[in-house]
Amino acid sequence: MIRRFLHLYRIHRPSIRKWRRRCLGLGMLIFIIWYINCLPYQLFKDSTSTVLFDKDGNLLGAKIAADGQWRFRPVDSVPSKFATCLIQFEDRDFETHPGISLKGLGRAVVQNVKNKRVVSGGSTLTMQLVRIMLKNPKRTFSEKFLEMILATRMEIRFSKKEILNYYASNAPFGNNVVGLEAASWRYFGRSSDKLGWGESATLAVLPNAPGLIYPGKNHDRLLAKRNRLLRRLYDIKKIDETTYQMALTEPLPDKPLALPQIAPHLLARLIKEGHKGQTIHSTIDRNLQVKTAELLQAQSNLLQENKIYNGAVMITSVRTGKVVAYVGNTDSEESDQGNKVDCILAPRSTGSILKPFLYAKSMEDGLITPGMLIPDVPTQYGSFSPKNFSLQYDGAVPASAALARSLNIPMVRMLNEYGLEKFHGELKKMGLTTLNRPATHYGLSLILGGAEAKLWDLNAAYTQMAQELRYKKAKPLALISDKKVLAYKKEKATPIRLHTDRACIYKTFEAMVEVNRPDEDGNWRAFASAQKIAWKTGTSFGFRDAWAIGVTPDYVVSVWVGNADGEGRPGLTGIKAAAPLLFSVFDQLPHSTKWFEAPKEMMSKTGICRESGYRASKICEHIDTVLVPTACLSSVACPYHQVVHLTKNGKQRVDSECENVYNMKHTAWFVLPPLVEKYYKFNHPNYKILPDFKPECLAKVSDRAMTLLYPKPNSKIYVPIEIDGNMGRTVFEATHRNVGTRIYWHLDDTFIGETKEIHQMALNPAIGKHKLMLVDENGISVTMKFEALGKGTEVASN
Repeated sequence: MIRRFLHLYRIHRPSIRKWRRRCLGLGMLIFIIWYINCLPYQLFKDSTSTVLFDKDGNLLGAKIAADGQWRFRPVDSVPSKFATCLIQFEDRDFETHPGISLKGLGRAVVQNVKNKRVVSGGSTLTMQLVRIMLKNPKRTFSEKFLEMILATRMEIRFSKKEILNYYASNAPFGNNVVGLEAASWRYFGRSSDKLGWGESATLAVLPNAPGLIYPGKNHDRLLAKRNRLLRRLYDIKKIDETTYQMALTEPLPDKPLALPQIAPHLLARLIKEGHKGQTIHSTIDRNLQVKTAELLQAQSNLLQENKIYNGAVMITSVRTGKVVAYVGNTDSEESDQGNKVDCILAPRSTGSILKPFLYAKSMEDGLITPGMLIPDVPTQYGSFSPKNFSLQYDGAVPASAALARSLNIPMVRMLNEYGLEKFHGELKKMGLTTLNRPATHYGLSLILGGAEAKLWDLNAAYTQMAQELRYKKAKPLALISDKKVLAYKKEKATPIRLHTDRACIYKTFEAMVEVNRPDEDGNWRAFASAQKIAWKTGTSFGFRDAWAIGVTPDYVVSVWVGNADGEGRPGLTGIKAAAPLLFSVFDQLPHSTKWFEAPKEMMSKTGICRESGYRASKICEHIDTVLVPTACLSSVACPYHQVVHLTKNGKQRVDSECENVYNMKHTAWFVLPPLVEKYYKFNHPNYKILPDFKPECLAKVSDRAMTLLYPKPNSKIYVPIEIDGNMGRTVFEATHRNVGTRIYWHLDDTFIGETKEIHQMALNPAIGKHKLMLVDENGISVTMKFEALGKGTEVASN
């Protein structure tokens, strides 16, 4: 049998050798293919912590990784001190070996035999990195052999610097801390590039036995390891004696430090918007963020006595559009006060904070001049009857004063004139993302807080106004440093430019400067060093929201104060709750040395009537030449100056049908509508009321001047019911001999509108008796009483 086998072997020997070579070649080919692809494309797929830094690299906050580890994203480079310490402690031949060290393996064998137990594995840093990548499998000869093979492949694929970076980013440092950066912040409270020799040596010895030795556990053993490493560095001349002695005195951390939470709401926002697990370099200034949070908290502590618990502050650089402070809420240990809500992103009722936008747009459309008188009298639009916060009436105020004093009635009249739909569209263009309903849903109350807005959106709009004025173009707000991302953009958002006339913005800011500062800052003008700030407050209906936004050429500061759950509180007003905080924040900012430059190329000098603030007409008595936005040149001329015919002594009015024209004195007179005049004269003692008509003239003028066609005196009227079941409106009608004369309509002593040429007014009076009074611009009036029958509840004007 054996002979037969040997005979066959001799016969087939060439074939067997050939087959064996092929198998060996195939095996080698398989091994080479495996060897080339033995490392995964991505070595580590572990989740990482979300880490937020300020503009200078200071840690603002972090959120632990999904697997419960403090693991920062991989570092780009390892600080030289730590690299030196690590190599001297773990792998002194790191720079020269190909992934495995025969000298190290030999030394490990000798040590293990001598100690009769495993005291050293002889692993290089590269082999340790492989072991970390493989999730620390059991220590066996086969696993050790695999680590050696993978280590050589890793040395081929990566540079020494990259291997060191991978190791430093993924090595365990005790407790639940992974990676050099996480360890540096958790144990020493600063970044790894700012550590001293003693601190770097401490971290370098931790990955050797992270489960047994780390800060807070086996303190003496950790100290001994560190000091031996420092001695080694001294012996090989890596550090001098002074540095060595100083490093020995550096204390070990007792336990991991809590990571700072300086901008928790910003961190939560960025995680929600897709930055989870990333290291984010923000535009925030840490020092300013901390100080602003302290100021907000101090204000909150005062307001908590009134059960006002929440607030938010945002600061933006006008030059860059970067957000430099983002304080989303107050800090409280109470869990039921809504402190986790990011109030910068919470939609809240706007109060009066939108009024500057309307003021600027009205000038841009040529509807007003800054000094134009706007009526401030009892007014009603349908069922909506706006009231001033003071519940007082001035009769008429300059448009700029209406903005500075935040008077509601003049601003509602301005919105009605500008157009509700148009203004609603402009606000959306400015970036107010919460206006998701049609303009008719908000009505004219839109300008008084009938809509909601986010502090973020408002800050952006005011910042873009300042940018348009100073730099002629606006930028989107930025939250992330341009070192990493060019600009912060919300998902599906596009950069928005206001395209508002720069001269109109300038005049708007000038009007906002005139607002009286609150309480102790009331005499701010007396200080030569006081910086100029354009600012506006807002208070929502029911005292639920207090706003204050201020603008300088360098910064925009936005403040909201209230309760996150929407509970209103007495005294929760913009001027009392938010404005003091606004000025406290501005005091911490560098003061702007210069104000905005007037865009004179977009302004023109024109004659302005001193009494009315309108463009001067030919009969205005006192005309001032004023520099106004060129857009204001299209505004109407003064309608309040009239040529009045008086007796020669100037004491009575007459006309040609009751007085010889040669006995008349013709004088220009500043005449306000009767209801406006009623309130205006109390605040302006120099206002001259028109003289009465001469008795024989009054009867003739009154009889033929104005007639109320419908309804008739003391009549009863029925308000019709529409098809949908709602109460309709009845058209009241009057006529005037002079077609172009304005008639002012008043129902129950409330102004409801004016007509010219066609004197019709659609009304829906409530059930009961009413008094209707019509007054023309000459002061001639017609009064009539009537009774409404039916279920009408509204009064409205066309």
